[in-house]
Amino acid sequence: MKNIELGKGVDNIQFGMTREEFKKIMGEPDEIEVMENEDLPEDKSEAWHYDEIELSASFDQMEDWRLTSLAVSSDEYTFEGIDLIGLSQQEVMDQIEMMDLGDISIEELSDEEDNSQQIATLLEVSLNLWFDNGILSEIQWGPYWDDDEEELIWPGEE
Repeated sequence: MKNIELGKGVDNIQFGMTREEFKKIMGEPDEIEVMENEDLPEDKSEAWHYDEIELSASFDQMEDWRLTSLAVSSDEYTFEGIDLIGLSQQEVMDQIEMMDLGDISIEELSDEEDNSQQIATLLEVSLNLWFDNGILSEIQWGPYWDDDEEELIWPGEE
């Protein structure tokens, strides 16, 4: 089991790592997805996907290509010692409320095809929970933000 640490990372992977540091630990990704911001050409991101362990890592140009978010979709990852992936939305919300992590906002992202998708966001702890048809399918998290939500707080710098 791999333990998700809010604001920090997972196991020996920490937010703020460079792509090179990350690659030394994780090896070559199965896929690198490049995302560009049409309004800000200097705001590019790369998402590195590791299919076998169901982990994606994002690096942002605006943050000197440091690790800015992780996403997992396997029940091999635990959150506060609890395996949340695969639980119902209600079960997950009950667990999150007991952890007292702050306000939760839920956004409906469903399409017209009978696919129900919601994202639950906890801004105070930089956490997104993705639900497909009422079941938690992905946990996405990043470093904390400063009080003005202008700068990331890298692990070890808080």
